[in-house]
Amino acid sequence: MVAVSGAEAKDYKAAEKPGASGYFNVLEDGGFWTVGYTGEAGQSNREIAEYAMKRAADLAAEQHQEWFAVLTTTNRMVQAGVADDLQMRAGNFMGSGAGAGTSAPVSGAPSTNSQNNTGTFGGEAVPNNVLERWQPRRVRQTILVVELGSGDKASFPGLDHQPEIFPATSPAPVGPSK
Repeated sequence: MVAVSGAEAKDYKAAEKPGASGYFNVLEDGGFWTVGYTGEAGQSNREIAEYAMKRAADLAAEQHQEWFAVLTTTNRMVQAGVADDLQMRAGNFMGSGAGAGTSAPVSGAPSTNSQNNTGTFGGEAVPNNVLERWQPRRVRQTILVVELGSGDKASFPGLDHQPEIFPATSPAPVGPSK
């Protein structure tokens, strides 16, 4: 019998928005690229690092370069999503905060509500102590600073070490046209 691990690989994908899981890349002022992958809950450091490397290799190919050099690597925990994630995570019984008694009266006079509540909870305002205890999910993220290049000679002025160089990903073969 072969034991199968309960952990399945997550899909490799582009991040749909800032803070979302998936890969991202940004061209920095000095010509270097910051490439990263933000994982999902339960995703391993190794898988996230491999996905960041895959994105760097794909990016090098997309930029018509032969290789990429990894100048720095950072592995860290980050908050997933955004602070407004409470309503999404709590489900449909959470209101949007409209009419929760947190706004000032139309006359412009200060609100008489002594608690600063946000959202609704079964039609009532959510107490601050509930909101203060909620923490956004934390997930793993790998950030690479890479330099793209072509040819056999690579120089990295200003670095005190020779970075490791990896080949760009070959484009996937295109099937015959019908």
